[in-house]
This record gives sequence, C-alpha cells and structure tokens, in this order.
Amino acid sequence: MSYPKNTINVGAALEVIASDTIPIPTIGITPVSGTTTATGATNEKLIDSNANFILKNIRVGDIVYNTTNNTVATVASVDGETELTLSTNIIQASGQTYTIYLGSPLKSSEGCLLYVGSNLSSVTTTSSFVDLKVKTTANNIVTFKKFRVGQCLPVQVLQLFYTGTDINVINNCIAIW
Repeated sequence: MSYPKNTINVGAALEVIASDTIPIPTIGITPVSGTTTATGATNEKLIDSNANFILKNIRVGDIVYNTTNNTVATVASVDGETELTLSTNIIQASGQTYTIYLGSPLKSSEGCLLYVGSNLSSVTTTSSFVDLKVKTTANNIVTFKKFRVGQCLPVQVLQLFYTGTDINVINNCIAIW
C-alpha cells in the first residue's frame, strides 16, 4: 500500500538560532523588537532607551535573539523600563538589533517542523548530508546522522542543539508551524 506524500502547509515560520540550553521560542504572541542604545556595566545587559520593557510585558524566561550576530539568551531579570539582564552576554555593542519572544519557552506538548538549510553557496553531494541534534516533543534527544539538506525533519522539534549539529546548518534552519 502506498501513502501520499506529506504536504506542509504552514502559517508561521522562524529562523532558528541553535543553542545547547535554550529551546526554540514560541511565536504565537507578537514579539518585541528593537535596537540597543547602550551597553551595560556588566556584559549581560540589554539596554534600549526607546523601549518600555515593563509596558510590553517582558518577563523572566522570555527568549532574546540578537539578530545582528545570531546569538540567543533568556531574560534573567527586568531591571527597569529600558534595561534587561540576560542569562548570557549576547549584546556586545550599541546598535545591535534584537527580538524578544514573549511567553517562551515552548510547552512540552508543542513543537515545530524543522526545515534544514545550509550556509554553503553551493552544496556538493558530500555537503548535502549533515548531522543535526534535536530535542523532540517527547523530550527525546536524538541526532539525525547524514540528514539531507533542503528537507524537513520527520519529527516535532522543541530545540536545535549547537553541539552535535554540523556548522553549515547551525543558523540556517527554519522552524515552521
């Protein structure tokens, strides 16, 4: 008996930043974006004099993407209307762009499909197969060995790990819901 091919019909997508500690953020709530206007006395600060993080309902645990250098952290504390402390130093200078995903991380029952892309300008037969380490919605941590670039993983994913994933695909995967 043959089965029809799965058709992926999505309404939302997000470029994923791989992390060994932070899951893929929830995108159901409109994220908060901006540009840093200063650096803090400590390296874990996100400062934006044009923001009002309290009014925008930023909470501890929300996921922050630095979209200038493709790094990720979580909100450790809301220090005021224009200042956050992050779980790690991802803001190195003023003028860096960021997006904060509210209500993150994903609940254990939610997940996304993961489209696997590559940063290579031309993909050869050898480089078209990569390793990806992910956490599934069943909280299984698995590595897909020699997975073909340009396809979606066949499982619902919560997290793309940095360690265990080929460097060519680290920041070139797209979460789709």
